[in-house]
Amino acid sequence: MTDLLLTFSPLELIAWTLGALTLIASLWLLTAYRARVAGVGAAIRRQTAVPFNPSPKPAPPAVSVVVVAGDHAEALQALLEKVFSQEFAGEMEVVVVNDGKNDDIKDVVTRLQHTSRRPNLFITFTPPGLRNVSHRKLALTLGVKAAHHPVVLVLTEESRLYSTQWLTRMAEPFADPATEVVIGTALPGYKFDRGLGKRYRSFTHGHDAVCWLSAALRGKPWRAHRANMAFRRQAFFDAGGFNGALNLREGDDDIFISKIVRPGNSAVVCAAQAAVRYAHPDSRHQFREERPCRMFTSRGLGRPAARFFGFSSAMAWMLVLSAAGSIALGAWIHDWIILSASALLLLLTWVVMSLTWRSTLKALRCRRTAFGVLPMMLMRPLTNTFHRMRSRRNRTDYYTWAS
Repeated sequence: MTDLLLTFSPLELIAWTLGALTLIASLWLLTAYRARVAGVGAAIRRQTAVPFNPSPKPAPPAVSVVVVAGDHAEALQALLEKVFSQEFAGEMEVVVVNDGKNDDIKDVVTRLQHTSRRPNLFITFTPPGLRNVSHRKLALTLGVKAAHHPVVLVLTEESRLYSTQWLTRMAEPFADPATEVVIGTALPGYKFDRGLGKRYRSFTHGHDAVCWLSAALRGKPWRAHRANMAFRRQAFFDAGGFNGALNLREGDDDIFISKIVRPGNSAVVCAAQAAVRYAHPDSRHQFREERPCRMFTSRGLGRPAARFFGFSSAMAWMLVLSAAGSIALGAWIHDWIILSASALLLLLTWVVMSLTWRSTLKALRCRRTAFGVLPMMLMRPLTNTFHRMRSRRNRTDYYTWAS
């Protein structure tokens, strides 16, 4: 073995070592990482293909849809019309919690109650002048308390429903008494985002969804999305609601879900018919504000899925750097074998990962991308580090008592 190593020059040894690292990174990305990403897309397509049955056996439970509304009355009216057009065989009510100062919210609800004859539509309000408590968590708590039915589905006024099957699909898992939490998909509509960096933002949202959906599909959920989640009303009270996080502005979806889930009590509904989209008036600004806040609220949660994808990002960096190094050294010392092998591994991994992500992003209805996946995978650790530093530097911004 020593004699064999002596036949190689130092540059050849470095080139072949870099080639070996390229192979290791490529194998990880093409096996474990690809399987996790492709699994989410496969689950969405599988659930989407299930035939729709508006009156399944056993019958769906009675549900209360809680909508937290702020200042967008037009969006709320469009949402309520979609909710009341759902094909649902069970009992359903809608509770709107007015968390803003816009009187138009009350007008929208009152108009629908009377002109459209909606006796199962109710409205409540958060008290004015609140301090040292999260408005959204209080609004949700009031909505859950006002609900009359055992299952609560949560939406925001910015939620967009594109199917009349949403309610039935989200309620179906509760036919199993063991199910206490249902995690649905919610992503920003990429058509609302047309600013600089729109492709990267769309990929980041899709990547985040793959991260937490893949964990939930494996029976280890750690978060959901506030624009589309459901739980049993009693489970909410048994867990103490948002106790322990009321002094945080956010965390009503990640901290709360991490607290309420346990092995065997959750289900994932990722069918396209149950997907929710939401819009931000300024997607670029909203992205810069939400990312540090999300990292701040989820910093103490056990997130093996996040560690898995973080390790995979490191492997992507190792792939590119080691491949570039071995290709450059191979060309310098005229070792065409290591040059060709490293270039082939890099190209193969790039193509396969691009096709895999394209398929999954299509299933998630995100903005699809061709061969920009690998560069965006490399960019994520850098931007995440930037947002994480912002969250630590401005940590008081995420507490309610700071204002």
